[in-house]
Amino acid sequence: MYFMGRSRWVEYSPAVGMDYDGSQVPPEWHRWLSYMSDEPPTVAKLVKYPWMQKHTENLSGTPQAYVPYSTVPAKIQAWTPPPKKR
Repeated sequence: MYFMGRSRWVEYSPAVGMDYDGSQVPPEWHRWLSYMSDEPPTVAKLVKYPWMQKHTENLSGTPQAYVPYSTVPAKIQAWTPPPKKR
């Protein structure tokens, strides 16, 4: 009779302040938040397979972000304009 909106949400830790991200939610809880499962992970544990990696949040835009580097010398050089003649 009445439409029920989203009734599941995340309360982030005060330690992160306003710097929170959806990638901080582990996959077990994402499954429950997205209504893929009716039982929270405290009741129904997610099956762990050997090929599954440990959950880590996305660190893009932070000092801990992964930045690849190249060991190959550059194939092009940046153009430097000639000095202005007066």
